[in-house]
Amino acid sequence: MAAVSLRLGDLVWGKLGRYPPWPGKIVNPPKDLKKPRGKKCFFVKFFGTEDHAWIKVEQLKPYHPHKEEMIKINKGKRFQQAVDAVEEFLRKTKGKDQDLTIPESSTVKRVMTGTVAGFKWPPSVSEPVKDSDPHFHHFLLSQTEKPAVCYQAITKKLKVCEEETGSTSIQAADSTAVNGSITPTDKKIGFLGLGLMGSGIVSNLLKMGHTVTVWNRTAEKCDLFIQEGARLGRTPAEVVSTCDITFACVSDPKAAKDLVLGPSGVLQGIRPGKCYVDMSTVDADTVTELAQVIVSRGGRFLEAPVSGNQQLSNDGMLVILAAGDRGLYEDCSSCFQAMGKTSFFLGEVGNAAKMMLIVNMVQGSFMATIAEGLTLAQVTGQSQQTLLDILNQGQLASIFLDQKCQNILQGNFKPDFYLKYIQKDLRLAIALGDSVNHPTPMAAAANEEEEFKWLLQEEVHAVLRQLQDILKEASHRFALPTSGSGGAVKQENFVLSTSGTDQVKGVMTLQGDALCQADVTLKMPRNNQLLHFAFREDKQWKLQQIQDARNHVNQAIYLLMNRDVNYQFKTGLEVLKLMDAVMLQLSRARNRLTTPATLTLPEIASSGLTKMFTPALPPDILVNFYINLNKLCLTVYQLHVMQPSTTKNFKPAGGSVLHNPGAMFEFGSQRYEVSHVHKVECVVPWLNDALVFFTVSLQLCQQLKDKISVFSSYWNYKPY
Repeated sequence: MAAVSLRLGDLVWGKLGRYPPWPGKIVNPPKDLKKPRGKKCFFVKFFGTEDHAWIKVEQLKPYHPHKEEMIKINKGKRFQQAVDAVEEFLRKTKGKDQDLTIPESSTVKRVMTGTVAGFKWPPSVSEPVKDSDPHFHHFLLSQTEKPAVCYQAITKKLKVCEEETGSTSIQAADSTAVNGSITPTDKKIGFLGLGLMGSGIVSNLLKMGHTVTVWNRTAEKCDLFIQEGARLGRTPAEVVSTCDITFACVSDPKAAKDLVLGPSGVLQGIRPGKCYVDMSTVDADTVTELAQVIVSRGGRFLEAPVSGNQQLSNDGMLVILAAGDRGLYEDCSSCFQAMGKTSFFLGEVGNAAKMMLIVNMVQGSFMATIAEGLTLAQVTGQSQQTLLDILNQGQLASIFLDQKCQNILQGNFKPDFYLKYIQKDLRLAIALGDSVNHPTPMAAAANEEEEFKWLLQEEVHAVLRQLQDILKEASHRFALPTSGSGGAVKQENFVLSTSGTDQVKGVMTLQGDALCQADVTLKMPRNNQLLHFAFREDKQWKLQQIQDARNHVNQAIYLLMNRDVNYQFKTGLEVLKLMDAVMLQLSRARNRLTTPATLTLPEIASSGLTKMFTPALPPDILVNFYINLNKLCLTVYQLHVMQPSTTKNFKPAGGSVLHNPGAMFEFGSQRYEVSHVHKVECVVPWLNDALVFFTVSLQLCQQLKDKISVFSSYWNYKPY
């Protein structure tokens, strides 16, 4: 297909990231907006939003040939308004020359939309300005390729203001990501922890020219930043010892303590004058303890947890709450400007941790309320989209509200902040309230809800993965391939005998679920005659108990793996049903090994086992193999024929695992009585392992069921 040629003035559909194609026009950019380097792109003015951006040519399509296609896939109100604006533009400009020049930067009005700087054309008579969409507006600016080059004319203004509380904030007048005016510190920067937040922070530090050394527990995450110019530290101690200021951002209090106090940790690299900035969201007690040990070694300490999510971290739009060493806070100025839009200094160590937990408590409670509101709207027949529109026109309007609700309505549940971390922060915030005897009932309710969500989404899948690993290991125990044998099943030899004067001795070869060899020696009690029998070479005896147990285990594994790792359980009832089904299969597998089948003597006599041996078994000998718990058992019955003239009362024996001497039965035309019973056994180690795996798995299932039942009862869910 030939490439479509585009030129100045063309109407186009422009595609940015995950947003739908949007109608726009190729125009001349202002002179002070330089074209990005790299692939060919055009400067596009978008209809309806009055935004503009550089768009790569492969993300552009001509307007008219693709109009019907685009209208079919996008039914949004704002999109329709944009299409209407295009049609109005075409009607008014029909037969007229078009002005294809964007005004110079002196006439471009910069407007702040929420937390993001953008551009907006001044109103004109010929083209009325539509209300801009802050969410789309934010996206355009954050996605512009190499924005620091495109917007060099924008200078970042900082203001330091003292509030009534005595706290200080350094605020950026626009996003760090869209300017290049930051002068990076000449100090060497270290960064520990490249998770959801840390990765974006380090990326922005590097973009703004800082010298950064990185370390992460999983070293592979460092590779991308090494390619971007970062240096690699082998341990936290090495990073701290070679850098002037070291930042850290990890998941929870335990991780924060381990990073500082653990082997090759931060504390081992601290020397007088070394600076450590902990950006983790933890409780005040944890951060105070870390500050004390750092300062005791002559180091300087600052806590600086951040408010935001992964996207804001990537965009350099975090809010930083700092406390501790005021001089260190000022030394971190260029770093904070690179990673965030605003930073606050809140005084002594512990204040930032407390404030961060309060902020996250409010956010977590707010999200729980939003989710309940959307659900209530749905079940009462109200439009969820209308609810969102109403909220966005009122006092609750915010980018946070719009983004979260739109993601929910579109079925986009990709996390930019994991549920387990929200639940952790709520738990710490509630503990903070408890420490000062201040109740936080709303947060407690939200915590219960978030914890239940975390249980359904995080812990359930963690338990399912653990169960899969255990049961796969159990399944392998039933048939162990030997290394280098092309998948052949390992053969294991067992000697079955009793202590003392052995009447029976057996040497068995077990291969998976089959006996492939058996040598049985029997000493006849009457005349001490030795009888020897062995399996024929072409025969194997399947142990049905092992085969059945393995089948039940594989069925349990299938049930566990039948759901994708991203599958979301909706209710506790769904989890309970799954656990019941898995436990049923595991119980059956265990019972097949622990409870041998009960057989009558005629059933043993008529089984194919009697025909397996050479020489053939005499008619007065019966043998039986079975599994009992973790043991392989062999039973040999010696019989004598009951004569028709006998005065004994004939009473056939019923089914049993082990028949006693004196048991009678009729087979063919003869009646027999058991005269002697010989039983020998030996332990099969891997059967013992399998039984342990079954027990552990059943306990895990029951523990998960108990947790789900408690939460289901709390939320008045009916599990059955």
